[in-house]
Amino acid sequence: MPIAAAPRSVFSMPLRTKIECPECDADLVVKRGGVCPNCGARINEHVARVRAREKRIEQIVAVVATVLVVGVAVVTSGATLLEGIAAYAIVGGAMYYLARRTFV
Repeated sequence: MPIAAAPRSVFSMPLRTKIECPECDADLVVKRGGVCPNCGARINEHVARVRAREKRIEQIVAVVATVLVVGVAVVTSGATLLEGIAAYAIVGGAMYYLARRTFV
């Protein structure tokens, strides 16, 4: 029995932040010669700033998540199974909330 093909969007990784033109707010899908295809505005510096910001955010989220996982592992080392599961669920929910709020 053949496996149904999943939509391409399911496999598109890594996820990218949508970058918009600073002049006309058009979505910049392709950077053609460093100018916006819609209005012709220079976008090289704008795209570089947005990508640098995205990279910094990803690094900060990764460091905070690592510290929280290590901290939870140390704190729950003497806990029962249910207490450990609850602690990991709380920290995981907090990280999800913080990361979601960061990229909005």
